[in-house]
Amino acid sequence: MSLVSVAYGLSIATVVLFGLGALVVAHRRQSIQKDTTEFFLTARVIPMIIVTLVMLLNMFLALCAEYTAIGNLFEQVIGGPRLPIIVIVAVVTSVYTAVGGLYVSILTDVAQGVFGILLLVIMAVYVAVTFRPESLPTPLPEVLGPNYWGWAACGAMPISLTCATIFSEGPWQRIWASADEKALKRGSLWGALGLVVVCFLFGFGGFLAMWAGYPITDPYGTTGFFDLLKAGNETAPAWIVIIAALAVVTMNEGAVDTLQNAIVDTLASRFFRGKSVWYPRVLVFLINVPIVFVSLQGYNIIKLFLIGNLICTICAVPLLLGLVTRFEGFVTGWSMVTGIITGFFSIFVFGYLKKDTLSAGLEYVFLESYDWPSFVLPLVFSFIGALLAAYVESLIRKACGFEYPVPMNFPPEAAGTEHGEEAPDSQKSSVRDLEFAPGKPLVDAPGKPLVDTPGSSR
Repeated sequence: MSLVSVAYGLSIATVVLFGLGALVVAHRRQSIQKDTTEFFLTARVIPMIIVTLVMLLNMFLALCAEYTAIGNLFEQVIGGPRLPIIVIVAVVTSVYTAVGGLYVSILTDVAQGVFGILLLVIMAVYVAVTFRPESLPTPLPEVLGPNYWGWAACGAMPISLTCATIFSEGPWQRIWASADEKALKRGSLWGALGLVVVCFLFGFGGFLAMWAGYPITDPYGTTGFFDLLKAGNETAPAWIVIIAALAVVTMNEGAVDTLQNAIVDTLASRFFRGKSVWYPRVLVFLINVPIVFVSLQGYNIIKLFLIGNLICTICAVPLLLGLVTRFEGFVTGWSMVTGIITGFFSIFVFGYLKKDTLSAGLEYVFLESYDWPSFVLPLVFSFIGALLAAYVESLIRKACGFEYPVPMNFPPEAAGTEHGEEAPDSQKSSVRDLEFAPGKPLVDAPGKPLVDTPGSSR
């Protein structure tokens, strides 16, 4: 039996087993009152359509990158086609996401994270035992030593990842689903530590592979860790390749179901509020069709993330200004739009100055590189643009006799205090003590009906 057959068989079995486990617990499902695009944004009088589109674009690109990544692993490392594994992951996660919603997504994330980290530790031990290169060049090669792009990444990556997280529904769903503030802090700490360990092991593995001069399958370096397992040979031992495949498939499945659930929640809360529960259920499957099709093209993962991260960075500061309590009524929708425009303009100018033509400059900043000015400049100029727009608006309103600061119109959904505490009549936002029976509405412990929308955080 070939390595490809075994790797595919065990990987598909792992995906399906996690899916079946999710379906077993899908009879318990939760609903959270607060929805990020409803409370976090609308309550602050920020143009909903802009924020919703940015969030959807960001999550669509991230989901496409996840499918592309698992396809690249099986095509470039294991040597099989990318189509079967992408379709299997998409179908299985869609099924249990449609049935179980956020509650199941959180449970599977925990199980998949623990299982994936255990397999990753096994691979780390294997590398520690077998990594014996013939020589390690000193000093480090220019591409690995301190250089411009290394320092640029130190500035660009924290900004880009933070801004992309702000415009992703998945993390906010888990914030509102936490039992209390203590549980939220504890979960955040453990999650951050696990993320640091996983990212370090994968990243440092790629560093070692390039330092040892091992052939890198992907010219962009995305397969560096798996090339390290080969240790310069044509292939690695079958058992470690299978463990690598299972680890990546497991983590990939966890990321995919989180993004699916987040996308469906955003769409359902915007377009299917009060509709039949079958609308978001069917939506889970429909959103995957175009994303899977794009992922089969094998586009560069770094470029996919770069587009989303840069757009989120441009929009982040105007959004955050609108959420500051003391700025309420001063920073309005007009200020946000103006700030976003000035942020985009700064990118155009930087790209033009960098490449001498506008088209080449836009390709450079959006498709080629994580250069630090591409992320620092939008933060600065979007901030300046938003504040200047607020000042101009104040002059116009006062000159015309309009009320200023602009009065706030909070929607009924924003049933909380200024500091995020729930009002007395606000519904529960914990995943505990929530019950679901097929064909019946969601209820909390005292029997109070909640919205029956899988994948929605309302």
